[in-house]
Amino acid sequence: MAADAKRTVRCAIYTRKSTEDGLEQEYNSLDAQYDACAAYALSQCHEGWTVLSERYDDGGFSGGNMERPALKKLMADVETGKVDIILLYKIDRLTRSLSDFARIVDVLDHKGASFVSITQSFNTTTSMGRLTLNMLLSFAQFEREVTGERIRDKIAASKKKGIWMGGTVPLGYDVKNRRLIVNEKEAELVRHIMRRYIDLGSVSALVDELAAQGHRTKVQKGTSGPHKGGCTFQRGTIYHLLSNRIYRGMIVHKGQAYPGEHEAIVPEDLWNAVQNTVANRSSGGASKKSKTRSSLLIGKLFDGLGRPMTPTHSKKGVKRYRYYISRIPEGAGKTDEPLWRVTATDVEKLVCDQVHELLSSQPKIHALLKRSNADAQLIQRVLRKADMAAAIVRSGNAVDRSSLVGSLIDKVTMYDRQLEVTLSAIDLSSILEIDKDNIQMDEITLSCEVDKVRKGHAIRLVIPAVNANTGDRPKNERLVGLIREAHQTAQIVKDNPGQSLSSLASSHGKCRTHMARLIAITCLAPDIVTAIIEGTQPANLKKIDLLNKELPMCWKKQRTVLGFTPPIS
Repeated sequence: MAADAKRTVRCAIYTRKSTEDGLEQEYNSLDAQYDACAAYALSQCHEGWTVLSERYDDGGFSGGNMERPALKKLMADVETGKVDIILLYKIDRLTRSLSDFARIVDVLDHKGASFVSITQSFNTTTSMGRLTLNMLLSFAQFEREVTGERIRDKIAASKKKGIWMGGTVPLGYDVKNRRLIVNEKEAELVRHIMRRYIDLGSVSALVDELAAQGHRTKVQKGTSGPHKGGCTFQRGTIYHLLSNRIYRGMIVHKGQAYPGEHEAIVPEDLWNAVQNTVANRSSGGASKKSKTRSSLLIGKLFDGLGRPMTPTHSKKGVKRYRYYISRIPEGAGKTDEPLWRVTATDVEKLVCDQVHELLSSQPKIHALLKRSNADAQLIQRVLRKADMAAAIVRSGNAVDRSSLVGSLIDKVTMYDRQLEVTLSAIDLSSILEIDKDNIQMDEITLSCEVDKVRKGHAIRLVIPAVNANTGDRPKNERLVGLIREAHQTAQIVKDNPGQSLSSLASSHGKCRTHMARLIAITCLAPDIVTAIIEGTQPANLKKIDLLNKELPMCWKKQRTVLGFTPPIS
């Protein structure tokens, strides 16, 4: 008996709340649940109960499934034998699903662990206790399902009457007394986006233009402060905006549109023009044009022996493969030199990359101007035009990209291990709207390394795999901007030591979660930050990797997680 009395029973307290409302408070529902369970454990200290220091809190997670981080961590600790008893305020805090409960009980039985609900007394070691527990869970699940059905029916009936039922507030509107009220400034931005889409005909080009002009998405403010928004427009955001019938004064529910209580902000003629443009592109208009257009480098590509390279293709099944192959000029006679052959997509992409790098480089564009002391307005206008042209080359539609690149290129020459691209400075000045008298040179030559390999009787040029990882590529401005934003956010926190992150986020119109992620980025190893600023980071490192990955505090582990292997010297 003495040995049993001295046995330590390790108790883990699990708390859950279905929504995030109120979690920003200094003392919230999770704290109340925890304190109640801790007090109960203290009353059982004579039985050897002791509460583990680690907390298992799931704030803002439904009990209808097991996709909860704290619950997963708790079950993992049960599996490893770290927990003897799970303490709960009520059984439905653990789960509201019978099937999930059965899986949890199997794990507990296998490890000899159990759980205790401090507000519901029953003994799960007996068949009657298990029956009672199953009945409670059945009612909990039934309540969740009936509540969901009732809410869905209410939402459907309200939307049929044209009532806005909450959710993400669309750009162009504010909410007052639970109704959508027109925000004139944002409404003009919505109309501007639709007009520019008609002019550009490309969502990708529109995304780049909006980012360059400094436009941002609407900040969505919840009860606990701003949660999301205030970032650059993305393709998905634009597509949703272009097809959102709420801008025509409609409320949509399951594909059906009903007249809404709110005011339309997009006139019918503009709306119809946008929908026609979207329909034409989605029905294959752009792809049909691309199939009929000439190859990008036709008449401009030459091999290392000066022979012109002509486009050709082969088919395997339904797939079509395009190539450029050397053509022996008429009257040149027979030659022992093999023909050169290169995949069209390889060489065209490489040429476009070289043009994009030129247009994206402010020093190179500035060097085109004959007058080094050109006025600031001229320089800014030229750089703005270059950015827009670079956006078309990088992510514009195929027709616009071919037109722009084709007009710039005079000649492309392939050598044994080098690709040389000659551009017309006069044509570039026309695109950038520069007076030709202000141009420093007549032509521009760009070059990059390639590898030459033999395939049968032909020689094929391929792009070296290491080319993408060289330090000559342009910097990733998104990554650089993220580093800058992270340090600015950290400075805000340092300047306000007495304020919580939630209050700072609210006062600066930022997302609390996003601010926390930005602060974590300031703990990156100095050499990683230097690599990002210089543009020598791994080519596949993206902004979302820094924001979403769990960054360890160890600098060596950071390099491994972010793909800096071997370690930066």
